[in-house]
Amino acid sequence: MLLLVFFLTILIPTFSTEEIFKFNIAEKSPINTIIADLSNKLQINHSSAYYSLIELNPTNGNFFSIHNRTGHLKTISNLDREDMCFKQQCSCKSCEMIFQLIVTINKTILSKIIEIKIEDRNDHSPSFDNQSMIHIIHIKENVPLGYRIVLPIANDPDEGLNSIQSYRLDGTNSDDFDVDYSAIEIPYLIVRSSLDHQHIPSYSLTLIASDNGQQPKPLSGRVQLDIRVINDSIPTFLQSVYTIDVREDVTIGMNLLKIEAMSDQNAQIFYELLNDSPFIIDRLTGNIQLKQLLDYEREKSYRLTIKAYETSIPIYAIVFIRVIDINDNPVSIQIKVQEQRENDRNVISIPEDTSVGTILSHVILKDLDSVANGNPYLQLTTTQPPLPFIYKLIYQNLFQNIKLYSLILHTQLDREAKSFYNDIQLIAHDSGTPTLHTRLLILLNITDINDCIPQITTNSTIYDINENNPIGLIIDTLTAYDCDLGINAEYEYHLLTTTDLLIVNSQTGQLSLNQSIDFDALNQQKNRTSIDLEFSIQIRDHGQPSLSSERKVILRIHDVNDHTPQFNPYQSYNWTFAKSSLQMNAILGRIIAHDNDSGLQGIVHYSIRSFDSCLTLDITSLGYVYLLSQTSCSYVSYIFEIIASDYGTPNPRSTKQLLTINIDSNSLLLTSLPKLLPLSFQRTFVDINSLGNLSFIIDITTNHSIQPRISLNNTDLSACWNVSSTGEVRLIAQPYALSYILSLNIFDDYTEEHFSSKLQIDICNSSIRNSCQQPIGLDDRKQNELLLFWAISLALMITCICVFIFSILTCLCCRKQRQGKEGSTHQQSFSQCTDDFHSERTFKTSSESTMRDDDRDSACIINTKIPSSVMPIRTNSWYQNRRESSDVPIYQAKTCFYDLKLAELIRHSQNPPCVFLNPKPAQSISTDHGFGSSDVSPSLTSCSSIKVDHANVNPLEWSIEMGVDQSPPRQTNRSYFISDHECVV
Repeated sequence: MLLLVFFLTILIPTFSTEEIFKFNIAEKSPINTIIADLSNKLQINHSSAYYSLIELNPTNGNFFSIHNRTGHLKTISNLDREDMCFKQQCSCKSCEMIFQLIVTINKTILSKIIEIKIEDRNDHSPSFDNQSMIHIIHIKENVPLGYRIVLPIANDPDEGLNSIQSYRLDGTNSDDFDVDYSAIEIPYLIVRSSLDHQHIPSYSLTLIASDNGQQPKPLSGRVQLDIRVINDSIPTFLQSVYTIDVREDVTIGMNLLKIEAMSDQNAQIFYELLNDSPFIIDRLTGNIQLKQLLDYEREKSYRLTIKAYETSIPIYAIVFIRVIDINDNPVSIQIKVQEQRENDRNVISIPEDTSVGTILSHVILKDLDSVANGNPYLQLTTTQPPLPFIYKLIYQNLFQNIKLYSLILHTQLDREAKSFYNDIQLIAHDSGTPTLHTRLLILLNITDINDCIPQITTNSTIYDINENNPIGLIIDTLTAYDCDLGINAEYEYHLLTTTDLLIVNSQTGQLSLNQSIDFDALNQQKNRTSIDLEFSIQIRDHGQPSLSSERKVILRIHDVNDHTPQFNPYQSYNWTFAKSSLQMNAILGRIIAHDNDSGLQGIVHYSIRSFDSCLTLDITSLGYVYLLSQTSCSYVSYIFEIIASDYGTPNPRSTKQLLTINIDSNSLLLTSLPKLLPLSFQRTFVDINSLGNLSFIIDITTNHSIQPRISLNNTDLSACWNVSSTGEVRLIAQPYALSYILSLNIFDDYTEEHFSSKLQIDICNSSIRNSCQQPIGLDDRKQNELLLFWAISLALMITCICVFIFSILTCLCCRKQRQGKEGSTHQQSFSQCTDDFHSERTFKTSSESTMRDDDRDSACIINTKIPSSVMPIRTNSWYQNRRESSDVPIYQAKTCFYDLKLAELIRHSQNPPCVFLNPKPAQSISTDHGFGSSDVSPSLTSCSSIKVDHANVNPLEWSIEMGVDQSPPRQTNRSYFISDHECVV
């Protein structure tokens, strides 16, 4: 880590972090005096650094310069501080000049502020103004000790210690007086000894004004002091020094001050102003008036010498007038850039790659007013915020009332996002009342750099082209875009791939073909119908440095069906066979044709046309000609037309070829032709004596394939069996087994579909009789399968008819038997059981009963609590076996079984039927409470409940049997009840 920091310290230049460099130089220094070595000051050791100096407060004077390569700052003219102060090229209190230093190192711009202060030399001696010089001073001899009299004032344009520092008197008896120079730069004569006119009537002294420089330069002036007797009349000022403040905006003629002097004899005193100034004094009244307008910026104070006298003896007074500044000067604002003006706007142009923190410009505010009314400050406003820069105060000079601001970039610029910032206002305010302000409009223009890479904007650069195109074919015109401006946005196209086929126009981007394309010469794969040719196109702009990008252009060349299938010219199309060798599915030979096209357009399939029905041939799509059928004909030669066609669309191409088959009936040579084995066959025989010869050919074209091929999956059998891609099977070695199962894989090279098949091959020996009997042929096998299908279908139909007839007969027999039973059944009438309707006897059981007595007929249906062992029976089960129970499901307890239909029948009958309880009596037993009958029609039976245990019968376990009483009705007014031991009504 320390090593990394060390290397970074070496590689990265370090600059001084000081914002302001201050240098001093004495005035009157020789020309070409070197003030500073800025390269050393800035710690810049680059020979590529370029230095420039800009004066921020122009003074119309060319005093300094800098060497562009070495960075040496030097003087180029004479420096006179007093002259520069007089010309207002710098402040008289502190002569300072401000410059902006710009150092450019490669693409890095460094900006600093340089302040050069011109130091004063003691090159001027004090001087007295002859106009205001007081040569004779009159003093009465009776003035008290300490009496003060104003002395003449000397002037020294030097600064500080080099200006007037003291006054003194020199001459005879000068010790009687002293000079006080402690009050507002006015020397006073102070009386130290008693004066006596008779003793010393006058003093002739020398007033010496001295500075305090390293080489003092005193200057003297003669002053005569006349001592007057007490009786002499000498006017006296009320005060010897006047100080007033006057606003600079006072009007001419205004009375500013009244000077008064008193006379001992009340004589008229006259006043006189000894200086040239914008003021006048009234000779009689002593009123000081303004005769010219004041300007604080031109003169900030005045010192007037007033002379008053009666006759010939004058006296003197000093008037200090200080001009009070008013806020009458707006702030001047200047922007220092290599600028251009556009519609009263200052245009700041900076490149878009300017780094953050770069000083874009300096803004100088200067106010000629006093500090109270000046003290300017800056405000930045815009109607399109945010701005990419800020301002910062970096320098101020209170003597000159100057402030310096820097406009500093604080966000990254992007001209493509925003190219300029308009309506930017720099507003300079002062501190006066009312506040004055100045506006400066600037426009920030972002200049372009070559930072945008040109891009080809064409949506698709894949072009479909058919072969055999015309030369000069225009494919497309490329479009591109570069977001830069000017020369940076100009671009051109270049073809990077070396080729004679494609041409690109460097200016327009037009793509054209220089050659006619032959697809068959380019393509190496038969199944491909298109081939992609890839080219690289470069687009490069004209900027510095140049930027470029690449785009791939693909020419997709398509094959067209421009070739016709061609038969093999070296193949014989005149075949001769022995008549005995012509058997069903025997392969006579193979026809081969070739098409130079690709894909479907280059795949050849065949068809054959016979001209005679005596011999019928067919051909597979692979060109194998085999025998379909033959009849007894005496022809010895047959002609067939073979058509070779491709799969081209929409117009396939085809070629015809005549094939001659000759029949040799006299040939005694027994030749065996290989057979065409359909792919659906799963078993065949191979003669062991055919070792090395073609055993048979598998027809792999029967599966609607386009370009089929077959392969043997059994790699362990490849030493014994050879299977060609077209289906030719050969036994190539002595078999070691009597049967083989070949696993075959059929693949279509065009559709890429594949499937598997298995073929069992049994080894036979034709030397042995009936050893090589072939299995049933495909046609016989299909015929047998069809016959078996129809036989099974016929059997199923006969079976369905028989079942239908039997069902009809069964239904008819059942209906006849039911009608016979209904006719033989007779109904017995029950004897009516009567009882007194109002009898107190009641039918009581342990079960709950329901009575219905809405009319004279009534029926009692018993709802008995049936034990869980009681089960219901079918309706007719009682009639089939009176004493046997039915095998039916068990009902739950508390279930009532009755027939609503039967209940309605009983209700509407005048003689209620009788329902017998179980066990039923063997014969009818008549009592005084009811009657019964043993003949009951089973058709009217409603329900019966059979007990589980016949031995233990109780009245609650009962069977219900009902019959319609067909006996004559008996007229009675009594209600009928059935006894619980016989029946219930």
